[in-house]
Amino acid sequence: MIRFENVSKSYRGQQESVVKNLSLEIPKGKIVVLIGPSGCGKTTCLKMINRLVRITSGKILIDGEDITKQDPIQLRRNMGYVIQQTGIFPHMTVRQNIEIIPTLQREDKDNIALNTLRLMEMVGLDPDEYLDRYPTQLSGGQLQRVGVARAFATNPEIILMDEPFSALDPITRAQLQDELLFLQSNVKKTIVFVTHDMDEAIKIADKIAIINGGILVQYDTPERIMKEPANEYVERFVGPKRLWTKPEFIRAEDIMVTNPATVPEDLPVFKAIEIMRTEHVDSVLVLDSDRHLLGSVSARSALNCADQQVTCASIMVAPQETAAPNRDLVWLLNKFNETGVRTIPVIDGSNRLLGLITTSTLLTTMSQQFSADSRKEAAE
Repeated sequence: MIRFENVSKSYRGQQESVVKNLSLEIPKGKIVVLIGPSGCGKTTCLKMINRLVRITSGKILIDGEDITKQDPIQLRRNMGYVIQQTGIFPHMTVRQNIEIIPTLQREDKDNIALNTLRLMEMVGLDPDEYLDRYPTQLSGGQLQRVGVARAFATNPEIILMDEPFSALDPITRAQLQDELLFLQSNVKKTIVFVTHDMDEAIKIADKIAIINGGILVQYDTPERIMKEPANEYVERFVGPKRLWTKPEFIRAEDIMVTNPATVPEDLPVFKAIEIMRTEHVDSVLVLDSDRHLLGSVSARSALNCADQQVTCASIMVAPQETAAPNRDLVWLLNKFNETGVRTIPVIDGSNRLLGLITTSTLLTTMSQQFSADSRKEAAE
């Protein structure tokens, strides 16, 4: 949808470029967050998309078309734009603010009026109560809702949002973030969102672009950035504990034992007992020749077996629970609590064994994380 190709921006009198050879692609219908410290160039990147800031070198393409070949006024009218201070005209009513661009474009008055009612409902403002009010009669959260409504007034495919919620109190800010996500689930716009708040970025973004000194440091999903920071700067910027504050991003595949004790289905029980003794485990997983999970054999059932020459397949029990590799930590903890099981095998879509989650390995993984954090804090 939007593609930056080696885009740079420099200002006269400055030795260093504000943005340096930026290349990235913003997918259609996704929320991409630009984040970084103050002065890193994120707002400049945003404003280059609608040509409020002129590109020094490189290209920005929208649907394959170079934006410098388009009329800048028309380009901006075809994009929604929401800023921190809302940009609402103080001498106009809420209705006039929302309808200003459709009116300039000479759209049908009845259609404009119907669309305004729809937009007010979309952002959670009662039209009868708010449409004829002036901005000075609204709270900060209400003003931002009007700003969002105005951005959607022409039904643009692209919405640019420059720290729109940063001046709001935490509760209102969280509410508007939730409302933006709900709105996006319905309208699927391409949203470029600038913030300096990593919590906000992780919450709303499909992809995050971390910028430092005008350079794109990492561009990936929130989950990948937290799990696989590109370098020490990203790790410090994200924060070492942040992944553990987002348990929905911790997957079974991240914490599973990848080499659990297994036995073939035709192995005699007495040999399975010896494997359990050697591996210091109290159960083994039973697999067929293609590593499909068939069941498990516990040490107790094996030792109580009257004839230990029989195969493991004859005394195994089917797994009470299994997990796909993308199941998150919250789901796993709930399953352990609900069922009382001590192990959950991790399998792929064909029932092949990938690993094993146990209560002990889960607790060990979590305690190691918090122990590492405590040692780091003590050292500091």
